[in-house]
Amino acid sequence: MAGVSGGPRPRRGRAPKWWIPSWDNTNHPDASFVSGSGELWHTDASAVGVDDEVILAPLEAQFGGQVRSRERVRDLAEVFTHSREVTAILDQIPDAFTVVDVKFLEPACGSGNFLTEIVRRKLALVSKATCASQEQYEHQLLRALASIYGVDISPENITEARARMAHTLLEFFQQDANTITPTSGFVNAAALILGANIVCGDTLTGAREIELCDWQPRSGGCFVRVWSAALVPAGERDLFWEERIQDAEPVHYSQLAPELKVKKAGARKPGGGGR
Repeated sequence: MAGVSGGPRPRRGRAPKWWIPSWDNTNHPDASFVSGSGELWHTDASAVGVDDEVILAPLEAQFGGQVRSRERVRDLAEVFTHSREVTAILDQIPDAFTVVDVKFLEPACGSGNFLTEIVRRKLALVSKATCASQEQYEHQLLRALASIYGVDISPENITEARARMAHTLLEFFQQDANTITPTSGFVNAAALILGANIVCGDTLTGAREIELCDWQPRSGGCFVRVWSAALVPAGERDLFWEERIQDAEPVHYSQLAPELKVKKAGARKPGGGGR
């Protein structure tokens, strides 16, 4: 299942005036990467193959899976946005697709029609040709993924949205860097980000119960994670508002998630719900 296609291909450009980065000049995410020999692009014992199983298996291992229900449209009164409308709407905000770190939140994401097109446009800002190393390349891809959030009331929708975004990410990797194999640290970090950013919840009546993680990119392939119930407006945070919790030090993306055993293609059990 490919991501929604269409619309102009985004290009890196001047950051929009309304966007404020989470870093300063001393810790820019791309500041520490320098060009070197071909050894910076390598495949080792920790590398894994490029197919949907690569991320879907860690997703299932960390967050479990749900089988799609035929009755969900009736029960949840779902309305799915056509790809034509998705493209037309996102085309109205071209400046939001000039920097990979601009954040998006879809409060009723469904099965991910908007999310897959957003991630597709963000990934188009990344290129192996402009990166000094595989570490920088994978970090930029993860930054694009980590800046997208989705909430939906249906667990089945959340499972499908995560799978579609995972497929879009790996499809891009395979097309843009087809001679390079993603590292297991990248794969597990991507699965962790998808599980943390695309969550089940009710933004109409239960926004206070939804906790999200702000992935603040740092130099050297790192992130600082800041957790908070981000959907509660600042003016509504009362005496019981919990203090935000964050990493004491930046964490390299390869250390974000535990090492998981990745299944080989074709090893999934029937009815696993993969795409």
